[in-house]
Amino acid sequence: MRYYCPNCWKDFWGEDFEICPECDYNIKEFDNKDYVDKLINALQHRAGEVRHWIIMILAQRKEKRAVPYLEKLRKETKDPSLVRAAEEAIRKIQAVG
Repeated sequence: MRYYCPNCWKDFWGEDFEICPECDYNIKEFDNKDYVDKLINALQHRAGEVRHWIIMILAQRKEKRAVPYLEKLRKETKDPSLVRAAEEAIRKIQAVG
């Protein structure tokens, strides 16, 4: 089985660690976070397609808590498709009122 650290996104084959050996993040504590916090965390994933999926889910759920993180992603990424996706998601979330 393949495991990932939700902090540094290092992947590990065959071992399920409590503490990431790469960045010392407590992976088991991550399980206690709520779904939206996990989605927001995944905006930092190294794979652009994962971030696109996360942006889409946050927009569909109209998660207002995600707006500051989407704005940060929009400002920091060099990927124009992620910029556009984040901008569209922010507009959709803020249109709710």
